[in-house]
Amino acid sequence: MQNSKIKKKIITLIGPTACNKTSNAVHLIKKFPISIIGVDSVQIYKRFNIGSAKPPKEILEKYKHHLVDSADPENIFSVKDFYDQAYRIVMQAHSNNRIPLLVGGTMMYFNALFKGINDIPEANEAIREELQRELDNRGVDKLFNEMKEIDPESAKTIKKNDKQRIMRALEVFKISGKKISDFKKEDTENIFEEFEFINLGIFPSDREILQARIRERIVEMINMGLIKEAQEIIKLDNIAKNHPALNSINYKEAIQVINGELDANELEEKCVIATRQLVKRQLTWMRGFNFSKTFDINSAIEIEKYLEEQIF
Repeated sequence: MQNSKIKKKIITLIGPTACNKTSNAVHLIKKFPISIIGVDSVQIYKRFNIGSAKPPKEILEKYKHHLVDSADPENIFSVKDFYDQAYRIVMQAHSNNRIPLLVGGTMMYFNALFKGINDIPEANEAIREELQRELDNRGVDKLFNEMKEIDPESAKTIKKNDKQRIMRALEVFKISGKKISDFKKEDTENIFEEFEFINLGIFPSDREILQARIRERIVEMINMGLIKEAQEIIKLDNIAKNHPALNSINYKEAIQVINGELDANELEEKCVIATRQLVKRQLTWMRGFNFSKTFDINSAIEIEKYLEEQIF
C-alpha cells in the first residue's frame, strides 16, 4: 500500500523539435501503464496537423494523447488553460493507476508546471477585438508606444514587432488596470508541488544529424500540403488574425507564401532557419530545468530501462 506521504509521480519527456519525442512516448506506452499528455502549444489545436508535426491520426486513435488535437482553433489556448487542464488529466491518470507522461517542446508550459503561474486575467474577447481594430488601423508601432507608456518594464523585454505580446500587455492593463510586469513579480502558488517530477531531457549530441532531421521533416511537410493546410485554416470564419498558432513556425512562413510576401521556392529554407532558431531557444530553456536524467535522440530503450529501474 502506498504511503500517503509519498508524492505521486509525473514523468516529463522534454526535448527540442525533431528529436523523436512522439516515437519515444509511443514506445513507452506499450511498455508501462502511463497516460500521454501533450505539451505543445500548436498540436493542441484541431486542423493544425501538418505544420505542427502532429502525430498521425492512426497513432492518436490507438494511443490516446491528451491535449493533442483537442482545442478548437477559434479559441486561444493559454498557458493557464494548459496548467489547469494538465492538472485535471494528471489527477485522472493517478486515479486510474497510471503515471502521467508529459511530452513536448513548449517550454513555457513546462516552466508553468515547475514554477506555477501568476493570476493574470484571462483573455477578454471584446477588448481583444478592439485592440485588433487598433492594430489594423494604427499599426504595431503605435500600440508598442502605448504599451511603453503604460508599462515601460515590459517594453524592455517585448520586441517592437511582437504583436501578440504587445496586445496581451495592453489587454491585461485594460481589464485589470494593472501592468502585466507587476503580475509577473507576484508570488505564485503551484498546484503541481504535490507531485514528484521525473524529468527526462533529450539533448541531441550530433547537431548535424539534428539539422538533417529538421530539413527532412520540413520537406515532408511541404510535400504533404503545408500551404494548402494553412490556406484552409486562414479561411475559417472565427480564427483571429493574431492567433498565436498562425504565428508559429511553418504556418507563419506558409502564410507569407499565400500573401505573396515569400516565394514558394524559398519556403523550405525559411522554415528550416526558423526551426533552427526555435531549437536554440528550446535548448536555452532546457538548460535552466532540473533533469533526473538526460538522453540523446535515439534512446527509447535507454529511457525504458531507466524508468524500469526508477518507477516500474
